[in-house]
Amino acid sequence: MSEYTDNPADNSDLESSAPEEEENQTAEHSDEQKPIASELLALTDDFAEFSADCAFLCDAFAVIAEEQEDISDYTSYGVRRCSDYTSYGVRRCSDSVKEQVIALDRRIHALQRRVSEQD
Repeated sequence: MSEYTDNPADNSDLESSAPEEEENQTAEHSDEQKPIASELLALTDDFAEFSADCAFLCDAFAVIAEEQEDISDYTSYGVRRCSDYTSYGVRRCSDSVKEQVIALDRRIHALQRRVSEQD
């Protein structure tokens, strides 16, 4: 199964720890954790900012390609630099998003377990 499974009992792809250690870690970090809604909002804001930057670069590249018959070496160098920067940003953002999604998935499953124990 993938790490984004709907089955909280299946943690084969996720790091596992002893249940007692997990409960202690959860109790220690519960004060430090933001509510899930706040985390999702921050993630959405970061993605929206990154998306706006990418849209700006795409528009700028389209204007350069349309208006210039012959692209100079300087323009080519600038486009290549922006492309490298954007590629780096995508990789960094992707890694960050993946880590945050995994952390949120774990918290959701912990909340589901707590709710089911209370019933």
